[in-house]
Amino acid sequence: MVATVCAITFAVLLHIVAARITARENYGSRLPAVNGSYPVRPAQRARRAQTAGWILSLFGALQLGNHFWLTQPWLAVSVMVAVLVLVNGLPSLLVTVLHNGNLRSQPQG
Repeated sequence: MVATVCAITFAVLLHIVAARITARENYGSRLPAVNGSYPVRPAQRARRAQTAGWILSLFGALQLGNHFWLTQPWLAVSVMVAVLVLVNGLPSLLVTVLHNGNLRSQPQG
């Protein structure tokens, strides 16, 4: 269980790092919140961090689901889906919302 928590924690951190790199590269431009293309294509290191985050989140979700699989399979599937959505989607969405919110608060020159 310790390896699962560590994998999920590192996955969240890697997704935050990738989103911050992407937001920094797109300084002054709005980022798509859910769907769309970025004004400036994310750097290779951002894509690597996202890939590592996805791999770690898959490992963590599968291990967490395996813990419940024999007794409550529907709970296991629900937990795995929830972990994947929260770990892979929420950090990037939060960084994007903060980035786009900072653009609105900047004075137009």
